[in-house]
Amino acid sequence: MSENYELEYGIKYHVIKLDKSKFLLFPISLIKGIAIGTQFQSADDIISLICDKKDLKNKYIVDNVFSLEDLKIIYDFEEDNLNDDNQQFLGDYFYNDFKEKIIYAEITKDSDIVQRHEIDLTFIKEKEEDITYMYNKNIPSIVLNKDILNELLKCNDFHKTKMILEKYKRLLSDFDKTSKKTGVTKIHVVNGKVEEIETIKKVENQFSSINVADTKNSNDIMHIANSKAQVSYQGLCKYIKERVFGHDKEIDVFAQKLYMNYTALNNEGTEAILLVGPTGVGKTETVNAACSYLDIPSIIVNASNLVPQGIKGMSMEDVILSLYNLARFDLNKAQRGLIFLDEFDKLNDSDLDIKTVIKNILLTFTSGGIFPISTENYEFNFNSSMTNKIFAGVFDRITDNQKVAGFNTGEQNQKLLNDNDIRKKIIEKKYFTLEEISRISTILVFNDLDRETKKKILLESKLSELYKKNTRYKRQFGIDIKIDDTFIDAILDSIPNSEMGMRSVNNAFKRILNDVERSLLENENVGYKKLILTKDTVINSNNFDLL
Repeated sequence: MSENYELEYGIKYHVIKLDKSKFLLFPISLIKGIAIGTQFQSADDIISLICDKKDLKNKYIVDNVFSLEDLKIIYDFEEDNLNDDNQQFLGDYFYNDFKEKIIYAEITKDSDIVQRHEIDLTFIKEKEEDITYMYNKNIPSIVLNKDILNELLKCNDFHKTKMILEKYKRLLSDFDKTSKKTGVTKIHVVNGKVEEIETIKKVENQFSSINVADTKNSNDIMHIANSKAQVSYQGLCKYIKERVFGHDKEIDVFAQKLYMNYTALNNEGTEAILLVGPTGVGKTETVNAACSYLDIPSIIVNASNLVPQGIKGMSMEDVILSLYNLARFDLNKAQRGLIFLDEFDKLNDSDLDIKTVIKNILLTFTSGGIFPISTENYEFNFNSSMTNKIFAGVFDRITDNQKVAGFNTGEQNQKLLNDNDIRKKIIEKKYFTLEEISRISTILVFNDLDRETKKKILLESKLSELYKKNTRYKRQFGIDIKIDDTFIDAILDSIPNSEMGMRSVNNAFKRILNDVERSLLENENVGYKKLILTKDTVINSNNFDLL
């Protein structure tokens, strides 16, 4: 290229063939050089200008060529002597005018004439643009918010609509290529600005610098479409009841409320649930089983340990940040996760002012408030309106006999099975005010378990230590555990009445197996097939048979 030339600027386009006579030209970069005949010559390359139909056979072409003097006139630039910085400014300004304008090129019949129509895509910028490029079942996918979809549906210009869809198709292809090269798994774009880039490396290293926009209904619709294909209310009930026994009616209601939360749209909100009952009856296990089945991020927090932000300890903002990390930095998934506040009844056990502050914070959380999260690595607003909110506590003062270990299931306490009676008792015993407890729509009572239910849990529940140990021993040692009713009865008889929750039963079973496991490890290569446990094993843990 000659050194004595007048610098010109052009737009380099990528040519996409739609059919034999129709083409899309996508602007990809600014190019500097000089137009000579039918070609544009830059320092690095020679590219055809659009002159006739044969030029459209090239992968790239150049169009909209202007000299620096032309640009000065177009943009009313008064500088006579253009230095390098001014030239760069004019070039960038020029390119920004064209980068959102796609050319639709069509060759007329029986002619070499190329008709060109410029399609300006900036009209979309007038609407709130929220786009997510991501993988859905290993397929590169794009999620558009409803404003863009409505604008596309209202557009009467077929060519304009097609141009827009071709743009997203190209961007999706670019996303797929980028992902394969760099490990990018998700890109979130808001009004043309990349708000979030999620990579495999980022998830593994747990670092980020993100400013995430609020979630849109498009994400909710995708969430619901996926949920219906994978889970159901009946499936949720069955999954929990395979693990938690003795509360079938309560589990039915719990699963109903949680599944309705799970399938709700943004503007439909979620309902909070309070589980009331003694330790060791299955409250936590019910919540954990539901989260496992629904595959949602969840976190369990001791409510009595919460402190306001700025005070040493765990704040609500810390809880939210932990949930966000568990959701692998997906804000929408985190906001639709589950926060389980255990020992909820202990919030009023202290007269400290900070407990009053915490209760006010929880009012905001339960009602669906906004929590700004700002740290060195994170910057986003968490909206709790779609979060699953589960509370639990013993509430021992609401029982007539104030039995700390649990509720009796005798006639004197049957009235506590009624939701309204529970609410009245909670207010009367000054656990919470009417305003506070009214934010929770459903209260479920998990009464103490009777002896037969505990035996059934140990023998049949997929959460029982017997089930877990049997599975482990079969895998590691190749043996099956064999027990009889006398063994289970002996375990239950060995536990004081004040400690008769299932946690105590499972812990007692684990202690009994200490000597068994030592013997298995010392004789790992013997090839035992069966472990027999009887009531004598409960009395003396060395009394067992390996066959």
